[in-house]
Amino acid sequence: MLSLQGQGGAYDNIPRQPDNDLSARVAVSQNLYSGGANQARSRQGKLGVKQAEQSLADMKETVAQSVWNAFYDVLFRLEVVHAQNDALEYYTNAEKVLTSGRSSGLDLSRVRQQKENARSQSYAAVNNLGASRIELCRLLRLPPQTQFNLAGSLEEGLPSVEEASALPDDPAGELKETLARRSDYQALITARDSKAQDITIAKAGLRPSLLLTSAYRFGYRSNGQPAGQSPMEPPASDSENQWIATLTLNVPVFDNGATSGRVRTARGELEAAEHAVAEKEERVRSEIATNWLSLQNALASLAASRASVKRAQESLKLAESGYRKRGNTQIDVLQTRNDLTNALQQQAMALKNARFAQGALWKAQGVFTEKAFRTPVDKPAGKKRLPGKAPLEKLFRE
Repeated sequence: MLSLQGQGGAYDNIPRQPDNDLSARVAVSQNLYSGGANQARSRQGKLGVKQAEQSLADMKETVAQSVWNAFYDVLFRLEVVHAQNDALEYYTNAEKVLTSGRSSGLDLSRVRQQKENARSQSYAAVNNLGASRIELCRLLRLPPQTQFNLAGSLEEGLPSVEEASALPDDPAGELKETLARRSDYQALITARDSKAQDITIAKAGLRPSLLLTSAYRFGYRSNGQPAGQSPMEPPASDSENQWIATLTLNVPVFDNGATSGRVRTARGELEAAEHAVAEKEERVRSEIATNWLSLQNALASLAASRASVKRAQESLKLAESGYRKRGNTQIDVLQTRNDLTNALQQQAMALKNARFAQGALWKAQGVFTEKAFRTPVDKPAGKKRLPGKAPLEKLFRE
């Protein structure tokens, strides 16, 4: 440590003492030993930097997951727009057929009513898509008016129910690797290690310390007597510039229990940090199991929604065939077409939920960035794309 020190004194008729004593010095001091506190503080500083880096890595993964969810929400909204536009086109064509042919006014009125409902829902779907695009731009720190083309599919890269249900060969080893990858868990480990250093620092309060100080002193004193009055006395004024080196050994004996109290506090904080690590490990186990089951449920719901779409398409064909043969009413046709639109929207929702569950499982396993934002090797160099595994690497096409 480098310090500047100044001192001044005035004395009243003290034998062999100056009347005035002024001094200033520049000192460099080094704590050679402090009961292990210096080394503990050094280790603690390095652990603090490491913990900050781990927390930053966890924050990056959280933001990346938010981008993932926003991207697939936009794709979901896009599928809803397509479903509503298909319904609007269907009712528009039906209106043209009924207008050009012989049909009752009631049939035409029903179709027009369905057409207007589809138009209204199409407008709402387009507005919802715009809001999702704005949210995606916000997460990517782009202006809301940024124009871009989305590429990709909600279905691309999804596993099957069987693949998602497969258990790892070594669950204990898999959990160990997951904990090593989880930045938030490792940050708690680092915080625990940092708290362990507090005990060493607290114990140093009753341990010896050794301090080395080296200084250059600029001094002046005056005794108020003529110079040379007595050979036994210093001159009337004298400049006293000199080097000073001091080695100080301090051995604490008693501090009224202050050090003991600090040690108990540090041990309590270390125990709390250890509990936080153990609790986080259990939470990681729970997150993996919960998201693993959520992905299976989402994929099972997706399979059911796909079957519903297929049945709705078949029902519409049968209703249209029966209507042409006068076996079914127009209401049957309109109802089955409405059922198909709803089935398509439910399928899009199931796909989005499966994508969200897939991202959440990757995040719980600590492999989200590796699997979701991995740059494909088959992309030509120099082409500007948002990094990511398909379809994320095709998010923008400029």
